[in-house]
Amino acid sequence: MLRLSNAAVITTNAILALIGLAALSFSVYVYVQGPSQCQRFVQNPLIVTATLLFFISSLGLIAALYGSHIIITLYLFFLFLSILLLLVLSVFIFLVTNPTAGKAFSGKGIGNVKTGDLQNWIGNHFLRGKNWEGISKCLSDSRVCKRFGPRDVDFDSKHLSNVQFGCCRPPVECGFESKNATWWTVPATATTAITGDCKTWSNTQSQLCYGCDSCKIGVLKGIRKRWRILLVVNLLLILLVVFLYSCGCCVRKNNRVPWKRRFF
Repeated sequence: MLRLSNAAVITTNAILALIGLAALSFSVYVYVQGPSQCQRFVQNPLIVTATLLFFISSLGLIAALYGSHIIITLYLFFLFLSILLLLVLSVFIFLVTNPTAGKAFSGKGIGNVKTGDLQNWIGNHFLRGKNWEGISKCLSDSRVCKRFGPRDVDFDSKHLSNVQFGCCRPPVECGFESKNATWWTVPATATTAITGDCKTWSNTQSQLCYGCDSCKIGVLKGIRKRWRILLVVNLLLILLVVFLYSCGCCVRKNNRVPWKRRFF
């Protein structure tokens, strides 16, 4: 059991250290080359996550290979913190992506210490000011609407994501006629004034409906969908870290055993 725990800690941490080093190298490469607007959103979080992953995994490797009691204790301390942080992050993601739960826990607390508007946190944080400017610029740079060629006239029948439906075409209520997937015109029979998102729409490929409220709704739905996937990934990570923590405790106990009894 003791040798098995050592092997599990060494193997798992070696793989995680390589992943962290690869992610860190990629982040540095992107930084040197000059990141795009989309890459700027993930660059700093990726650097921080990759650095922490590499650091903690290296601690685990050193502790398991050299039997340092101090290092394994430090390793277990960081793993315990990781479990707490992942749990807090998972609860937060659940509350901000679930409207019912977010509404129930919004404004709760003691005295002046209360939670904010969890129900609308994603919209308030990402769909306003500089954050939205960055997201709309990212959408334009990534050419999320470019996959539809000029001959794709039957635009409505395509399987569009929430972002594509809200940002790559005018809202349905506008009643615009599609000449192709990238060009829409006001019908000659239109009698009502063009207002709101219908007025914001532009056939210019760098603009389209990126400034429309329908685009913000599409992005909001897309973020919620991806964050729910992130919640599942977080829960799996918690299981992995708990496994490593358990193996680390065995390794720490193993370090107190005489060397010959530890490996033979």
